[in-house]
Amino acid sequence: MTPPWPFKKKAVAEEQSPAPISYDRNDDSAAKILSDTTHTDSQDYKAAMATLSNPTLEAPAEQASTVPEREYIQSNDGYWYLKKADGSFEPEAYVKNEDGTFQPFSAN
Repeated sequence: MTPPWPFKKKAVAEEQSPAPISYDRNDDSAAKILSDTTHTDSQDYKAAMATLSNPTLEAPAEQASTVPEREYIQSNDGYWYLKKADGSFEPEAYVKNEDGTFQPFSAN
């Protein structure tokens, strides 16, 4: 004879459905919220828009000195690997271009 089954079936708790949300066709509260443009008068907003409209690729001179130099080390397999500040290496392999810059290796 087999022993009794040790696991009992748990009772399923009935879930309460969320209360329905009703919308009124004449409700214009969303239009009021969307038409509010007072945030565009903020100096922070204007500075952000100016920065986004004129992106620069170069860091300012005072920030450029704080950026650590990247160190690439050539491996025995012929590829270059980026050395991190803690001494470990990034797993992505790089190739050295003719002008001395590095780009990630792609098999394509």
